[in-house]
Amino acid sequence: MNPILAVEDLAVAFRGDEVVSGVSFSIERGETVALVGESGSGKSVTALSVMQLLPYQYASHPRGSIRVDGQEVVGATEREMLAVRGERVGMVFQEPMTSLNPLHTIEQQIGEILYVHRALGKRAARARTLELLNLVALPNAGERLGAYPHELSGGQRQRVMIAMALASEPDLLIADEPTTALDVTVQAQILKLLEELRQRLRMALLLITHDLGVVRKMAQRVCVMTAGRIVEQGTSEAVFNAPRHHYTRHLLAAEPSGEPVAIARDAPAVLASSAVSVQFNLAHGWFARRRILDAVQQADVAIRRGQTLGVVGESGSGKTTLAMALLRLLASKGDIHLDGVPIQGLGTKALRPLRDRMQIVFQDPYGSLAPQLSVTQIIEAGLKIHRRDLSPAERRRAVTRVLVDVGLDPDAQNRYPHEFSGGQRQRIAIARAIVLNPALVVLDEPTSALDLSVQAQIVDLLRDLQRRHDLAYLFISHDLKVVRAIAHELIVMKDGVIVEQGEAATLFEAPRTAYTKALMAAAFELEAVPGAAAGAA
Repeated sequence: MNPILAVEDLAVAFRGDEVVSGVSFSIERGETVALVGESGSGKSVTALSVMQLLPYQYASHPRGSIRVDGQEVVGATEREMLAVRGERVGMVFQEPMTSLNPLHTIEQQIGEILYVHRALGKRAARARTLELLNLVALPNAGERLGAYPHELSGGQRQRVMIAMALASEPDLLIADEPTTALDVTVQAQILKLLEELRQRLRMALLLITHDLGVVRKMAQRVCVMTAGRIVEQGTSEAVFNAPRHHYTRHLLAAEPSGEPVAIARDAPAVLASSAVSVQFNLAHGWFARRRILDAVQQADVAIRRGQTLGVVGESGSGKTTLAMALLRLLASKGDIHLDGVPIQGLGTKALRPLRDRMQIVFQDPYGSLAPQLSVTQIIEAGLKIHRRDLSPAERRRAVTRVLVDVGLDPDAQNRYPHEFSGGQRQRIAIARAIVLNPALVVLDEPTSALDLSVQAQIVDLLRDLQRRHDLAYLFISHDLKVVRAIAHELIVMKDGVIVEQGEAATLFEAPRTAYTKALMAAAFELEAVPGAAAGAA
């Protein structure tokens, strides 16, 4: 019997330059194979080649073969590919919000697949759509048929994407980073769902990810990619327990680790708040009924100099809203003190001299850096506002110093954000924050969009900067492994309420509330049993 997917000596070129070379692997029916590696390694390009979805106006396959159940797809016509895409091979993309049509309802988007590939009528398509949504365990599926993508959470949108991919009952499902942007509890739910569907439908799964914890839990076999080549492949047990290639060993050792920086017992408080609450009015229009959302409720927070306070919880729990309120970027009630000075009642003009004392680093460095500005212009923007006495030459020297501080080449000052990798862009964002020598830096999911090895580098950098500059961090993340490596104290939030807080090491070892226990279990279950998936099938 043919494997459901056989890739042999595949090469992919963009405008004549090969980005993937000599890639060969296969997937048997009902098997899960993981394709792992860092960003730019060629994982997604390989997956898109299977579906023939590359931009072929400038992409090509100089050599190689891709066979789906014995049928060659390299060079296949659009008509031939129509019978492969959806019918034989389905795909779940990394970011469902950009993959779903924002103008169509969930019913319309799944129904379109059923019309094209199954020729179902409207009533039959609706019934099948509801069946698929129930299959992927979408809550209140019947009520969600008329919903638009923006009305669903990240986990719900990902379930809809999986339902769309399964609509034509494919033999192979390609999941491209299906859990990267999801909270740990939602991630665990999606992974459990994919595994149940694989077993129930006897469907093969090609899992593309840089998260080795996911691979350890899900895959029977692993292919490790770097620089467009597969450098190692074998069973999960063999790859995780006895890696042969140095790059595989590098990946396995790349997860953030280490201990938080030591702090003085008598370190003064940089920021302290009492009973901070944030409310949003959800009503729209003059005559709409007043609907209030309590986004943050009665939050007491204290951060000392040189300390990292971790804030964890699922999406929508109020983590970022709390941070924005503490920075006085959102209206709130309660008391907030910065270096002992009450700032809650201060207006915009009175707050401006204090803004250099509190800075922020956002989740997506590419989205938070102005693409039309050079590195120098980005970093010196704050200096022009808060250090007006500095000459252009002095500002330039300050930019040079901070680039060295964050581990970047000072010669990169005149380059632009698109010329850097994700990790380098995040270093630029950190440089922009610390060039003003702040007392407090809010870090809002600063590593979630980065590869594991780059995450580890950024965590090491943040600890080094904290040690040298005595910085206080408010560190927001859904990745508890990263938080464990950097946080001294921990706040756990759910539905706008702080449900648990205290010393981080204590909470990680002995969480008290059921919600915190569920978060910890979801986060660390993946690393608990190395190689456990190897014998599953």
